[in-house]
Amino acid sequence: MRARIATAVLVAASALAGCGSEPDNAASGEAIKIGFINNEQGAFAAPEMKVGSEVAVEYLNKNGGVKGRPFDVVRCATDGSPEQSVQCAEMFVREKVVVSVEGVDIGADAAIPVYTAAGIPVVGHVHLAPGQIMDTNSFFFGAASLAYGTAALKYYADQDVKSVTWLLPEAPTSHAFTDGVLRPAAQRFGIKYKSIYYDAAAPNWTVLAEQVLREAPEASGSIAATEEQCASMVRALREVDYNGRILAASCTGLPKAVGKQSIGVELSQDHWNPTDPLSAPPANQQEIKIYEDAMKAAGHNEPVPGAVVSFADTMTLSRVLSTMNGTITAANVTEALRSVKDMDSFLGPQITCDHGWNGNSACHTALLYYRFQPNGALKAQVPDYIEVSKMAS
Repeated sequence: MRARIATAVLVAASALAGCGSEPDNAASGEAIKIGFINNEQGAFAAPEMKVGSEVAVEYLNKNGGVKGRPFDVVRCATDGSPEQSVQCAEMFVREKVVVSVEGVDIGADAAIPVYTAAGIPVVGHVHLAPGQIMDTNSFFFGAASLAYGTAALKYYADQDVKSVTWLLPEAPTSHAFTDGVLRPAAQRFGIKYKSIYYDAAAPNWTVLAEQVLREAPEASGSIAATEEQCASMVRALREVDYNGRILAASCTGLPKAVGKQSIGVELSQDHWNPTDPLSAPPANQQEIKIYEDAMKAAGHNEPVPGAVVSFADTMTLSRVLSTMNGTITAANVTEALRSVKDMDSFLGPQITCDHGWNGNSACHTALLYYRFQPNGALKAQVPDYIEVSKMAS
């Protein structure tokens, strides 16, 4: 459907993002104050998310903002601890932001009561804190975390892979993910499955790789991991001569981190990847160009792994805000988010944010799969999204 209406979608996307035909028409109206929270230290640090957010805000503000209103961003960095997440949330309340935008916030569950009491909605990409999955005040523009396991196992089953092992950080949520999603999906698709858990603060990657070599000769990987964790995992698997399939979460920085060891490694993506524009529908190809031009204009001539995620989320948020008329308040933003239905997300699929999929706060359940090529680029391995919500029970 999206490819058939590419021209219409492109026109609408430009208007909603505030990027009209006059690129120098900077926003000059009353600012829209938003918060941005991100883990920039600790085991799950993702500083690249801040980069993508900064570039998107700069791009939008230079191109009309949201109906002439620029973004004013209050930024707060954390180390992943619940205490710091709460402190950031309290600061956002004091600053009267109308929405809290999340890059990566592992400690987010602790801050839910603060946001709920203040009526401030939370948006982000993927809910990494379990309490956010069913939080009615949260809205995530990426795929539901529960969908990653099912889609990956379906992807492998379609290629007749019979044995899969995943490396997951030791945590109650990982065990719940294994028992509630991965094992049932593997059984459904006829795949032998096992989870291997590691200490995210001090993993022994060599020992883990040797265990995978013994127990999972066909396919292994990680559903969610930082760029550093992905690089360590891939490096260790290659060094023990593991020849099976490797799925390295959504870590796009592997070529720079591990060089030729990245060749053939696969990734899950819930958006079209900029390094393979020709696989994307025409409207998304135009969005890829917007992203690449904006990054270069901001001085990022080399790819910044992961920055595209927060860039896309900011652009999608601007489209949601552009549906609003009159005063923009936290309550109005919440209502606008809940009203999103079949909206084209930036670089992603159509999203619906009414929590209609089993009460989940994610706005879609669609995944793409890519493979690293010898030149470091990613190549799509499926022609379109694997849509989990449409799978029969």
